[in-house]
Amino acid sequence: MDGNGDRVEAIVALRGSGRGAVGRERIRLLEQVARHGSISKAAQSVGISYKGAWEALNAVNNLLPRPAVAAQAGGRRGGGAIVTEDGLALIAAFHQMEEQLERVAALFSQGGDTLDAPALLRRLGLRTTARNAFRCRVEEIRLGGVNAEIGLRLTEHATLTALITVESLRDLDIRLGQDVTALVTSSFVLLADGVSEPQASTRNRLAGIVSRRADGPVSSEICLDIGGGKTIAATVTRESAEAMGLTPGRPAWALFKASHVILAID
Repeated sequence: MDGNGDRVEAIVALRGSGRGAVGRERIRLLEQVARHGSISKAAQSVGISYKGAWEALNAVNNLLPRPAVAAQAGGRRGGGAIVTEDGLALIAAFHQMEEQLERVAALFSQGGDTLDAPALLRRLGLRTTARNAFRCRVEEIRLGGVNAEIGLRLTEHATLTALITVESLRDLDIRLGQDVTALVTSSFVLLADGVSEPQASTRNRLAGIVSRRADGPVSSEICLDIGGGKTIAATVTRESAEAMGLTPGRPAWALFKASHVILAID
């Protein structure tokens, strides 16, 4: 197979493998949100729970430079939702890839400000046990004797710090200005309630508003809206969630160590 065939084969594998199934489901969900203007109705259309749809759309938003779906006034259920221009561009790009692979490959090779849909679709297909996955840009690299601190731009107003070994930095060939995916397991995320920034030794402190709480017999999953269309999930004991009054609409902080941030590259 020639060079062009190799590229097409890689894309088809994304469509046909387990990764592809994830991509298609999320694209279909985006289309239903655009059609119905509602996450709950979109979830019913594709045959999944509202919780599953909400989590899938949050994952898409976290991995895109700008949100693909935005909630309208009135709440996540009552106020409806819209698919943004970036979300519509992602949908269109996915179908272009399916229908005219060669043409799309040429289109995306132009670079510039054009939405890099193949790269975005690869991110959507990333399979990981980490609950939180964020697309970030490397803004600073501070070298030490053994470890390196990586400063990451998450949103216009929020940054992250990752601590990795110098060897890993070299192996991954991470450079300034590069886009990377930052992974944070929800059980590593600590929560503090209130508006004021807490005094803590953790390097990463993200202010947000509780957007959702799901209680289990022992643990609770708390999701914070941290602005810029991004959310972060934390798993805490239900007792702690009750004691801090972590209910939707309450201000809170997500705290986690720099060493708990895992970096991945395309």
